[in-house]
Amino acid sequence: MNKKVIIGSIVVIFFTSLIFQLIFLGNTRLPALLWLSIMALYFIGLNYFFLWFLVKRYFSARHADNLLINLSIFLTASIFLLVAAEFALRFVFRDITTTGDNASYFMKKWNKTVRYNTFGFREKDFDLAKPAVLYRIAVIGDSITYGQGVEEEDRFTNLMEKQLNNQDNSRTYEVSNFGRPGAETVDELGFLINPVLSTNPDFVLLQWYVNDVVSPDVKRNAPRRLILIPQKLRLNSALFYLLHKQFSTLQSNLRGVTDYEEYMLPRFSDQNSTSSLQAKETMKLFMQICKKFHIPLGLVLFPDYYFNRESKRDFLLERVVQLCEEEGIPCVDMRSTFAPYQGDLKLWASRLDQHPSAFANRLVADRIMEAFGDTWLQK
Repeated sequence: MNKKVIIGSIVVIFFTSLIFQLIFLGNTRLPALLWLSIMALYFIGLNYFFLWFLVKRYFSARHADNLLINLSIFLTASIFLLVAAEFALRFVFRDITTTGDNASYFMKKWNKTVRYNTFGFREKDFDLAKPAVLYRIAVIGDSITYGQGVEEEDRFTNLMEKQLNNQDNSRTYEVSNFGRPGAETVDELGFLINPVLSTNPDFVLLQWYVNDVVSPDVKRNAPRRLILIPQKLRLNSALFYLLHKQFSTLQSNLRGVTDYEEYMLPRFSDQNSTSSLQAKETMKLFMQICKKFHIPLGLVLFPDYYFNRESKRDFLLERVVQLCEEEGIPCVDMRSTFAPYQGDLKLWASRLDQHPSAFANRLVADRIMEAFGDTWLQK
């Protein structure tokens, strides 16, 4: 075996491993870099030299050496092509700061701007003791309330607080955000019990989305897409995250995995199904607790406003509207507000994030103020 070929192969494996870790794994710690490079050298090297021995046995040593040289060239070229594609995509998508999930390269910078209070919510800390002049509104919800993809000051809760405190009024207003990504009504019921009740709110506003009817068992049994790209790569690489998204879309298009909407429909289309009755009882319990503690309650309902088609899940929203009417709970239905912008990307937080944008949050804040402003300002 040619010594130059051996040394060259070792150098190629070692340094391409270093480059891959630095670019695609975000690994900058020297001990980890060296250790993983040595492991790559060991495993890739075993395959390299196993192939060398096979070719040498059935052909010749010259053919075997040429194989190692060609493999080294291929490995080097592949890594540099991946690196070039990575930086090209980072440039093309340089305006993207968020995606629909938190496990992405694009979320890294945005996540650094997010703060959490002692309750574990994306909100400033505040005293439980409430001065007589303070009117506290607690907003409970999911990632829409949380403000996935938008700055804290651009969320509808912050905009509401600003509008209320700009009024010529003897009161001070505090709008506390109790939104958490992935929360369903059953989770929001838990937030109401703890910690919202302990904050002594003067008003509770529940933000509801058509997914919120699901219970833990329904969510647990939901269809799962096959994931080929590890989370570590998706968190540190624009290229591998976008490949992951494309593969997920491909699975849906090929119907290899049932769409989440199609999974929900047979479980909730019948209003007397077990899932439908559980969802209704959870919502009624939320309302009953507010009534028990004499806390005024209002709802703001979000449809699938970002689609270019009518959502098949609007009947779920209609059920909540009907329940609010039965229970005498004021309800803001955002369908009419979002209808003129249906499918418009200006409602999206980014091209890769369908959560409400800063513009959409302004629409929401204005609509809520129209519905509840007089009550809060006591006009």
